[in-house]
Amino acid sequence: MNSTLNIGSIPFSEALNKIGQKHQIQPNEKRSLMQLENTQIKRLAFTTDGGFCDHGNFHKELQEGLGTIKISYKDIETSEEKILILNKLESKQKEIPLDFKINAIYQKIEDAFCFYSQALDESNRLYFKNIFKNLCLHKKAYVAGLKAQYKLANYRRKQNGLKCAELQAKGKSYIIKRGIELQSELISLYEDIIPNIKNKQERNTLESHLKYIKSDKGVFSQLEKNHFLV
Repeated sequence: MNSTLNIGSIPFSEALNKIGQKHQIQPNEKRSLMQLENTQIKRLAFTTDGGFCDHGNFHKELQEGLGTIKISYKDIETSEEKILILNKLESKQKEIPLDFKINAIYQKIEDAFCFYSQALDESNRLYFKNIFKNLCLHKKAYVAGLKAQYKLANYRRKQNGLKCAELQAKGKSYIIKRGIELQSELISLYEDIIPNIKNKQERNTLESHLKYIKSDKGVFSQLEKNHFLV
């Protein structure tokens, strides 16, 4: 998910506020930001899908040296256009920052919600409607739990992939396969991050999510044995 604030000239205080809403500014980053106080900030760009290099180019995969915040500004004295990149992944040896991992979980939950919403809309039987309705409710609860504990990126929920009318034509095998894939991806993301969570309350929340996600994955195994029509 990428977002951009581009109004020609952004007041320094507003720029700091926007950045602070999406990212915990580190001391070394604060020093770099303070040097922009007497410049003309022209554009702010944020991403949770990849990263920006020092030249300002966007890369889809997060790699060493890339950052998730790009500030485009103009040096008043020289009129030179410049770029500042924040929230960089500095070294391959360093752990991926917690906010990257949390937002990756958040986005995957939203993707799963959209898929289950599509399946809910296309289901013809009440039994299956109830299954997908519960899956959607679970995903909403996970997002609420994350938002209560972490600063999440502004990820705009969207229907990726198939339109509802196209989902039905894919049939049983596709629904089951995609459902298992989504739950497996979420399990992997949660299991990767939980060992690194020190706060007991945060850890309990994530472990609770993981328990239900594993249970939801089991639902698709059961559906595989049933006569599943959507």
